[in-house]
Amino acid sequence: MNNCQPTNAYFGNVAYQWDILCRHNSEKISTILGLANIKDNSRILDIATGTGILIPHLLNYEPAEIIAIDLSELMIRQARKNFKQSKVKFKDANFYQYNQTGFDFAIVYNAYPHFADKDEFARQLSACLNSGGRFMIAHSESKDSFNARRSEERVRKMTSSLNDAVTESKHFNTLFDIDIRADGDELYIISGIKL
Repeated sequence: MNNCQPTNAYFGNVAYQWDILCRHNSEKISTILGLANIKDNSRILDIATGTGILIPHLLNYEPAEIIAIDLSELMIRQARKNFKQSKVKFKDANFYQYNQTGFDFAIVYNAYPHFADKDEFARQLSACLNSGGRFMIAHSESKDSFNARRSEERVRKMTSSLNDAVTESKHFNTLFDIDIRADGDELYIISGIKL
């Protein structure tokens, strides 16, 4: 299985200041989620939620519930402070070992390269989603911008490079109908429907 220790340690150390360190463009997030065609009353899985960046945006879609998971217990602690809505449940969990099912939509935002085993990630996504459920991998930046940060040793220890969307989507092709691939200067998205 994957060694999650460097990732967990890093995010645990920065959890209390993450919302100050990281700024997210609400317009880009709205564009990304708009492409997902999220239905009202959906069960949503927010993978690697961090401090809950997507939560206010996901709540706009009137979900039945949002389960937001993150490897870092300290990130989850901060997310719980940030959001108290009854429809949102936070859990510190390793996604590779997560066993809850029945989701209509699953998203990993700005965190996909932290998952080393991409084929296992795809299998786990499929197991979590209902038939016809949608997954989305999204970054509010280009792959080149993300990959440029990998020059730092601490970043390299806990991330893989982000390949072009066509190459990366091959991990998902046998389990999903991939209908969105965006690989531009501002956004990176791979999304599809469970077969």
